[in-house]
Amino acid sequence: MINNFFNISDLNQDQIISILSNTQDSQSLSNKNIGLLFEKSSTRTRLSFSVGINNLGGNTIDIKFEELNISRDESFEDTFRAMNCYLDGLVFRTNNHQKLLEASKFFQKPIINALSDLSHPCQILSDLLTLKEHFGSFNCRILWMGDMNNVCFSLVEAAKLIDEIDLIICTPSLISEKKNWELTSNISLISSLNNFDLSNVNCVMTDVFLSMNDKDDHEKVSLLKPFSVTSELMSKIAINGVFMHCLPAKVGFEVSEEVFNSTKSIVWKQAYNRMIAQKRLLNFIYQ
Repeated sequence: MINNFFNISDLNQDQIISILSNTQDSQSLSNKNIGLLFEKSSTRTRLSFSVGINNLGGNTIDIKFEELNISRDESFEDTFRAMNCYLDGLVFRTNNHQKLLEASKFFQKPIINALSDLSHPCQILSDLLTLKEHFGSFNCRILWMGDMNNVCFSLVEAAKLIDEIDLIICTPSLISEKKNWELTSNISLISSLNNFDLSNVNCVMTDVFLSMNDKDDHEKVSLLKPFSVTSELMSKIAINGVFMHCLPAKVGFEVSEEVFNSTKSIVWKQAYNRMIAQKRLLNFIYQ
């Protein structure tokens, strides 16, 4: 059992498999009130949690951060102590991962990270489910193209736990040099696809070039442009290979329109599986 879910590393491999394999319907959230607190905008995460919580018999309470007294003069501590009086759980999206850790000191019920500047574990849970459904197992070679952002961080954590995954991160050296991530033997870093054999790559993943807290950084966009996912790249991967993107996508930047709308693209299956994976996570937490 876990109380809070802040990172993929809060789980072990057996727990991940157990969560994603549990197809049993339940009313595990019956008579429970789950708060949705989003500092940043959201489409898929908010909707998928809202529908999923309702499917499990729970009630969702939308909390607008700007309408809380914390935006005026109430302390962070007192705000989350107050929430603890009324809620049975909290789905929290924040631009500062440290706030999740601080909130857990005063909110004594489960907190789920709905995306922070450090990680996006719910996204990767759904991606693992999508990969397992498509390929029948986690045994696949994934090529990540672009920025080493919060989604990439959670993907790395998953690969460290599931050694069946062979992960290659293709990113500019100027970006990878600034990261101090510990990588295992099944994870490699490259700065170019020159002379790289793509024929056994099963999945190409990417995300927007500018992530949470990034300003309009034209230099970063220019730096990452050569790492866009193109039809030429996709034509060289395994015949059964797929394209994945956590969405929202900026089509024409990190991925071409042809790839995004191609038969190899399974982005909408990913989006649907956000709800499925999160329901299974909630069942695991509240069982």
